[in-house]
Amino acid sequence: MMKPRSIFASCGAVLAVAAFPSAALADGPYVGVSGGIVLPEDSTNEGETTAEVPATPDFGSIPVGSEVAWDTEFDNGFALGGQVGYAFDNGLRVELEGSYNEYGVDTHSNLTVGGAVLDGVDSAVLTRGAADAANPTVGAVLADGTGDVTNFGLFGNVFYDLQTGSGFKPYVGAGIGYQWTDVEYAPSEIAVADESDGGFAYQLMAGASFEVTESLELFGQYTYRDRTEDAEIPLSLLPATLDVESAQSLVTAGVRVKFGGS
Repeated sequence: MMKPRSIFASCGAVLAVAAFPSAALADGPYVGVSGGIVLPEDSTNEGETTAEVPATPDFGSIPVGSEVAWDTEFDNGFALGGQVGYAFDNGLRVELEGSYNEYGVDTHSNLTVGGAVLDGVDSAVLTRGAADAANPTVGAVLADGTGDVTNFGLFGNVFYDLQTGSGFKPYVGAGIGYQWTDVEYAPSEIAVADESDGGFAYQLMAGASFEVTESLELFGQYTYRDRTEDAEIPLSLLPATLDVESAQSLVTAGVRVKFGGS
C-alpha cells in the first residue's frame, strides 16, 4: 500500500521533470466517473462516558468521564466517484470531485471501560441486565462484526499530468474538502451506534491516464484519504461518545470525457 510520504516523493519527482520543456498538453473542461475498491484502515475507537451509568445488584456504576475504547477491523468495500474539472495546457488540472464509499465491519475486540478490559466479562455489564452464566461474554458479543461505515465527500483537487509525448500520462495530485462519515455498529444485533458526523478531510493521489481519442481518456488511480479529525459518534448502548477513525486507501479506475479545448 502506498503511503502519503511515498506520494509526496512522487510529487517532487514529477515537478522536477516538469521544469524541463515539454510538448503542450490538450486543455479544456472535462467530466469523469470512476469506481473501485476501498481498503479502510482499522479503527481504534476512543471516547468517554457523558453521564454516570448507575450500579445494579450485579455490577458497579461506571462514573461519568470514564474512558471507553475498542478496536474495529473492517472488510474491504466499494467506492464510486464523479469529477468535473478543467485541464490547462501546462499540465495542471483543477477538479471538483464527489466521492462515496462503503465498507462493512469484520470484528470488534479489546473493549476497555475506565482502563479495565471487559472482553471476558458477562455482557450484561453493558446492557445492565442480570448476570447469568448463560450470557455470552463481552468479547463474544463484539466478535460478531455486524455493521458498516459509509463516507461521502466533496473535494477540490489539483493535479499535474506529466507529458510523455504519448497517450500515456502519469499524474499526481492532492485535494482538500469535507467528508460525512456514517457509522453503524451493531455487533450480535445489539445497537451500539448509528450516527453520522462531518469534518474536513484531505487526500493524496497518484495515477496514470491513457488517451483513447482526443475526447476520451481512461485512468487508474490510487488515493489516500483521511479526515483532519476523527468522526465523533454518540453511542446508543451507553451514554458515551466515540471517536471513529476513517482513513482509507482507494484503488479506482474510470473514464474522462473532454470538451472543446485546444
